[in-house]
Amino acid sequence: MYTRQDMVEIGHRIRRYCLIFIPLMLVWLAGYVASMIVRTQAGAMASAVLLVATVCFAFGMYLYPCIRYRRFLGDMEEGLSREMAGTIVEISDKEDLQDGVRVLPVRILLEDEDDERIVYLNASKAEGLPAPGTKVRLNCFGRHIKEVDVV
Repeated sequence: MYTRQDMVEIGHRIRRYCLIFIPLMLVWLAGYVASMIVRTQAGAMASAVLLVATVCFAFGMYLYPCIRYRRFLGDMEEGLSREMAGTIVEISDKEDLQDGVRVLPVRILLEDEDDERIVYLNASKAEGLPAPGTKVRLNCFGRHIKEVDVV
């Protein structure tokens, strides 16, 4: 389900957001410096507020989620994985946020343990999961599904 292309795409997205927001931040910084040179307190305060607001908005809404997702992909690539075999009981339609990733909870009935578990499927990879009632073998990183094989 996950490929090297996912890491490349998130890297391009981070660069694109930086190319959008850095020039805007430089404009506010130039306005702040110009206001300090001209000694206009109102202009300096307005430029500083706009600069801080732009930094907070860009980082909080765009950059930080992408950075967390890239870190998640790196951990998934290098971390330990485990295998589960069972039957898919239900795939939720409601998205959650787990480890910086938008996921869909998937209930699976484990055959060996006769127990039900909840694992998470990346919402952007939902088309690769079989329908409920299908016997599957899952390769998971923590509680996140890495690969699905129909048994």
